[in-house]
Amino acid sequence: MLFQGITAGVGLLLIIPLLQLVGIGLSPTTDSGVTGTISHVFSAVGIPLTLPSILVTYVLLVTLISGSKYWLSVLSIRQQQGYICSLRQKLYNALLHSHWQFIVNNRMSDFTHSLSGQVQSIGHAANLLLNMISQLILAGVFISLSLLLSWQMSLLALICALILAAVLIPLNRVILRSGEKQLTGFKAIFQILTEQLASLKMIKSYASEKHHARQLATANHTLEQQNINLAKANALTRFIYLTGAATAFAVLFYFSLEWLSVSLPTLILLLLLFSRLLPQVSGIHSNWQQLLHQLPAFIDVSRMLSNCLLAKESGDPNCEPPQVQNKISLHEVTFRYPGQKKPIINNLSADIYHNQTIALTGPSGAGKSTLADLLAGLLKPDSGKIFCDKTELDDNNRLAWRNHIAYVTQEVYLFHDSIRANMDWVADDVTDESIWTVLQLAAADDFVSALPEGLDTIIGDQGVRLSGGERQRLALARALLSRPALLILDEATSALDHENEQKIQRALKQLHGKLTIIIIAHRDTTIQHVDATIKLGHDAEPA
Repeated sequence: MLFQGITAGVGLLLIIPLLQLVGIGLSPTTDSGVTGTISHVFSAVGIPLTLPSILVTYVLLVTLISGSKYWLSVLSIRQQQGYICSLRQKLYNALLHSHWQFIVNNRMSDFTHSLSGQVQSIGHAANLLLNMISQLILAGVFISLSLLLSWQMSLLALICALILAAVLIPLNRVILRSGEKQLTGFKAIFQILTEQLASLKMIKSYASEKHHARQLATANHTLEQQNINLAKANALTRFIYLTGAATAFAVLFYFSLEWLSVSLPTLILLLLLFSRLLPQVSGIHSNWQQLLHQLPAFIDVSRMLSNCLLAKESGDPNCEPPQVQNKISLHEVTFRYPGQKKPIINNLSADIYHNQTIALTGPSGAGKSTLADLLAGLLKPDSGKIFCDKTELDDNNRLAWRNHIAYVTQEVYLFHDSIRANMDWVADDVTDESIWTVLQLAAADDFVSALPEGLDTIIGDQGVRLSGGERQRLALARALLSRPALLILDEATSALDHENEQKIQRALKQLHGKLTIIIIAHRDTTIQHVDATIKLGHDAEPA
């Protein structure tokens, strides 16, 4: 950037001897200072100060400037994209390694917005900052040259520029507030779209398209008005800037001729310098306003990254995980969700023996899923302890313990990809043979083999091309593929019909005695084959 500014300044200085060669003389001070320096440089390299040599040098300098601009453009884009990727990856890694409780306490739409649109905007702002630095350097070079030609004119121009900047300060505040409002508006739209796109079936089944469309229309209108207000502020800024620049030009021209007695050739060169300087100043101010507009997004992403890092889970996922050869024990475990007065799990003690199938029962809100999350290591007790044999499940080994847990919920998470791609990410060295083995254990091999492309069949978003029972059996097979020490089924069959529930039940009976299974269910038919029951609620007791 500095090199580009210096070469541009030298290119302008070459105009001075060029004017002299065509018979236009400058002021004596300029003639002796600038021309003498240029003549000395040409003599030092053995080049005569002639019209052809000056023109060739000028062309070479312009070519050098153009080449440096090309190189800087490519470099700045590479730096910008590298910064965007690095920031997005850093934020996502911080989110993935945050406590589960922190994640559920925030809106998923805010995470999505930050990881997509806001990170991209911050990357654009980083590029604006680089451009502004380049423009500042170039402006500094032009100001230095103008000081060399006439410090009085330069000082007067600087005073005009400071007055113009002071006039624009209130508009800068407006643009900063506009950025804050735009951030809020985009967050609202992301939340609406995230929630409604995940609930399109419900929206259409209730014939409530108009109601939900109005919600988005309201948020859209608010954001539209905000963008119009921003455009007005930008237009007013340009109006003030152009008017102020014209006024400053008139003042400079008048004072240079009437008060400072600047010669016409020197004035022409100064005006040429100022004409090159004005776009730089305009660009600097424009970039500054855009940076102000993006500042709320940068603050928001920084705050989110900081919160994620503060909520980072401790422990080493590669440490030796707790082993269960005898039992998992809960000793007076208590857990309370933030903001609640009463604990949802209160002083619970129970034993879950190795390779047993245990049912968690109780009314809704009794803490069944919370207990499952505690056993899975997603949550940690406020008081009390959980033991795997004699090893306490603590902050140091909780991540390693989760590597040996498989969790199947009522809401099955499947990707818009093939069955194979939905299965093989849960473990290393997965083969088609191992996939077919777990599909058979989960009573899912029949429907998968009947599909047109078998394991390569694309199942759609969230497995929409499969039935509910098929999705649940596929999720169970995927859980078994990870060879878990503990399998947790949270209401995994509550939404299934009798036939599909029976298929899941037959699959669970095949697994009985082969691994430790926790089942959360309300229907007696789901838990009729279990070895023991842990009852939660007012009459909680292990059975």
